[in-house]
Amino acid sequence: MRAAVVQAVGSPPAVGDVGEPVLDAGSALVAVDAVPLNPVEIRVAAGRHPREAQPPYVPGVEGVGRVVESARIPPGRRVRFESAALPGFGVQGTLAERAAVPEESLAVLPDEAPDDLAAALGVVGITALLAIERAAPAGGERVLVLGATGAVGQVAVQLAKLLGAGRVVGAGRNAKQLERVRELGADEVVELGEGDLSAAFEEAAGGPLDVVIDPLWGEPAMAALRVLATEGRLVNVGQSAGTDVRIPLELVRNRQGALHAISSGWTGLERKASLYERLLDYSLAGHLTVDREVVPLEDVGTAWERQDASPGTKLVIRIGQRG
Repeated sequence: MRAAVVQAVGSPPAVGDVGEPVLDAGSALVAVDAVPLNPVEIRVAAGRHPREAQPPYVPGVEGVGRVVESARIPPGRRVRFESAALPGFGVQGTLAERAAVPEESLAVLPDEAPDDLAAALGVVGITALLAIERAAPAGGERVLVLGATGAVGQVAVQLAKLLGAGRVVGAGRNAKQLERVRELGADEVVELGEGDLSAAFEEAAGGPLDVVIDPLWGEPAMAALRVLATEGRLVNVGQSAGTDVRIPLELVRNRQGALHAISSGWTGLERKASLYERLLDYSLAGHLTVDREVVPLEDVGTAWERQDASPGTKLVIRIGQRG
């Protein structure tokens, strides 16, 4: 069968032929229709992950498609699914015409959910919702979303507004894309760059920050911590802005603040399937979207390189059709 294959660490995947997936007692077989790219996959293939990948392997941590064989869902039903583990370390991923995936990861898709949206909403939406839930908003909070021009940030902005935030500020490096963040519901935006970020965040929020959703870490997160409100909390889900920082710990401690760190990859599959169904309900009701672009499997190498450069939209690889 056709698949995207990483042949060497440091190289993007290319289309090749691989053997059929092998099912075990806890797996379902799916015919894959669409697979979104995620930053963690690019880090693994590029050799920027703490563990070294073991090529050749098929990448892809999630996707949508149709059931071929399952113990609980009839053949032909459309589903969203995840891989059993992060591919590259002995597990084959989902960027193939067919994939063996854990039964508990399957979430049935309604007919009205298009493949590209259903695929794009997966990991990024679950990550954003986990972060918002960990922040435990009671309503009316001042919320800052760092990295708001990325897919996780876009979803976090929308969820914060939907779940009752009093004021939502989106921060990112691309001024043009920040205008899209306004369209998605941010009350104000801050362009990350030179200057006093702490002051900019506080001014945009209209006061100290009750909640910070942080896919960046690095200096943007430290600047946000400096204007954290009493009992404010920062929830970190990534570190694309770096790790070489000094946490303003005394200030955070004096304000009784909290730092949380979460990873959707370490969250149980059943819980993630439940969260995904909730996200899909929001989306189909018109409350939530993900900017996305569909790319054919033949162009997976180019899409891979675009993902590594932060494309500003969710790239979804179409499987099963040529051209």
